[in-house]
Amino acid sequence: MFRLLLVILVLVVGYDAVVHQGAYTREAWNGIVRLTDSSVEGARNLGERARTEVRD
Repeated sequence: MFRLLLVILVLVVGYDAVVHQGAYTREAWNGIVRLTDSSVEGARNLGERARTEVRD
């Protein structure tokens, strides 16, 4: 099952690279990076608040 999904993913990315010059793949990657950055920033803020509450 995983191999089939991997093959489909490779075909979709390859099609996007050839036909659309990677526009959709690039946008998806940027969205993933933004989401990850947002999650990391939220975890960092949560950790800082927890440390501040422990000190008080």
